[in-house]
Amino acid sequence: MSSRVRLHCRSLLAGLALLAGCAQVPPAPTESPAVAPRLSTQDERVRLAVAKHQQLASQAKQAGDLAAAATQYQVLTLLAPNDARFRNELAATRAEIGRRVKESLAAGNAAMRSGDADRAAEAFLKVLALDPENAEAARDLRDIEMQRLSRIQAGRAAKAGGAGAVANAASRAAGAPRTPASAASDAYDLEQPLEMFKAGDTTGGLRDLKAYVDANPNDKAARNRVGAAVYDRARELEDQGAREQALALYEQAVALRGDPGLGWSSRIQALRKALGSEYFDRGAKAYPANVAEAVKDWETSLRYDPQNARAAARLKEVRQAQEKPYPPKQ
Repeated sequence: MSSRVRLHCRSLLAGLALLAGCAQVPPAPTESPAVAPRLSTQDERVRLAVAKHQQLASQAKQAGDLAAAATQYQVLTLLAPNDARFRNELAATRAEIGRRVKESLAAGNAAMRSGDADRAAEAFLKVLALDPENAEAARDLRDIEMQRLSRIQAGRAAKAGGAGAVANAASRAAGAPRTPASAASDAYDLEQPLEMFKAGDTTGGLRDLKAYVDANPNDKAARNRVGAAVYDRARELEDQGAREQALALYEQAVALRGDPGLGWSSRIQALRKALGSEYFDRGAKAYPANVAEAVKDWETSLRYDPQNARAAARLKEVRQAQEKPYPPKQ
C-alpha cells in the first residue's frame, strides 16, 4: 500500500471517529420562548375588579376614611380569597378602626363628664364616621342634641314667658304659621339627623330625616337640603361600586325632596339600565348550568330595567321550554 493511500485511510478513520464522538453527545435542547397564559374573560374581569377596588381602598386610606377602606378590602377578600395581602390589610384596618373608636369614645365620655357638650359631640361624630353602626355613640350624640335643644327651648320660653310658649305650641298644632322661634326650633330638629346621616349613620339618619319631612311637608328649603344630602351620599356609594345601594338612596333623595333635582332623573335611569345589563350578563353566565339562578338574575334585570328586551326574551324562552310536556315514554 502506497504512503498516499495509507495517509488517506488514516484521515478517513479520524473523521469517522470524530463523527462517532459527536453522535454520542446529544445536542443541547433549545428553549422555546415562554408564552404567558391567556386569561379567560372571567379572569380578566376579576383582575380589573381587583385593580379597581385596590385603587379605591388606597384612596380611602389616604383620605383618612378607614370605614370605606375596610369596605373595599372586604370586597377584595371576596374577589381574591387566596391573596393573603387583602386579608392582612382588612385585619389591620379593622384593628385601627377599633383603636380609634375606643379612643374617641373615651374622649367623648370624658368631655360629657366635664360638661363640654361640643367636644363630646365632635368625638362621637368621629366614632360614627369610623363605625356607623356604633350604638353607644349614636345614643350619646342623640342625648347631647336633645339636652342642647331642651336648654334652647327652656331659655326661649323663659324670655317669652311660659304662657307665650304654650300659646305658640298650641298655634303650631292648630296649623298656624310658624313664628321665628318655632322655625329656629325646627332647624335644630333638622340639624341633628343631618349630622348623623353625614357622619355615616345611614339607617338612623334616614329614619329621622323622613320623620322631619313627614312633620314639615311644606318646608321646601329643608326638604331641598335633606334631598341633596341623601343624593350626595348615593353618589359616594356609586363611585365606590355599591350601585344597588346607591340606587335605593337616589330614590330616597327624590322622595324626601319631593321632586327630582336637576339631572337626578337621568342619573337614576342610567343606573337602572346599568344594573339591568349587569344582571342580564349574570344570568347568561349561569345558563344553562343553573337555570334557576339565571331566571332569578333575568327577573332582577327586568325589575331594574323593564325595557331590557334581551332579559325579557331569554325569560320567555326558558319559561316556554319549562312548560313543554315531556314526550311519552316508548
